[in-house]
Amino acid sequence: MPLLEARHLALLLLGLDASQPANALPEEHQENYRILHDAISRTIKATGMVSAPANKRMFYADEMFALAWRLIDDELTPPEIKARSLKAVMKLSRNSRGRKWLKTLGDDALPDLTASTQPSLRGMHKRDKARENTARLCWLLVQLLVDETDGRYGTSDKPASDRILRKLKELAQERELPSDGLGRGTFYEVLKMGREKEV
Repeated sequence: MPLLEARHLALLLLGLDASQPANALPEEHQENYRILHDAISRTIKATGMVSAPANKRMFYADEMFALAWRLIDDELTPPEIKARSLKAVMKLSRNSRGRKWLKTLGDDALPDLTASTQPSLRGMHKRDKARENTARLCWLLVQLLVDETDGRYGTSDKPASDRILRKLKELAQERELPSDGLGRGTFYEVLKMGREKEV
């Protein structure tokens, strides 16, 4: 994507499809989307980013992804978006104009990321692997639940994900555990990833 709007970047940071209309977002994503969109829009204005000649709402992807670096959420932002953001920061920091622009983001440490690129990518790979392993474990636990309850929670091909998630939320509430990570989008993403890793 050579050009992005603020709304595209906000959706990508949430792990959502950048082409979907923001007003059609599920309720659980609306507040995070609004916060990210506002932060991105403020940063665009504050740094004086140059828009694309053909469309004043579109900005160059490298600058947009570099801007996103400080907005990454470890739980919500997909690994490929994190990697793209790091790549943009590294690319921009290779020349003096890019370094100067990165400093306008307000974080002098941002261009220095290039000095620790390899460890960052290695750490990112380990986190991605751990995430894949966790997703596989969750998928297997759902399969076990389906098998052990004689189909009360769907079939192994089509588990009753909504019912399982509802029960997980009830259990978390009963045990007074935080409901972080029990959002519908997160749950479906984990199951999808676990299913893919099983194949």
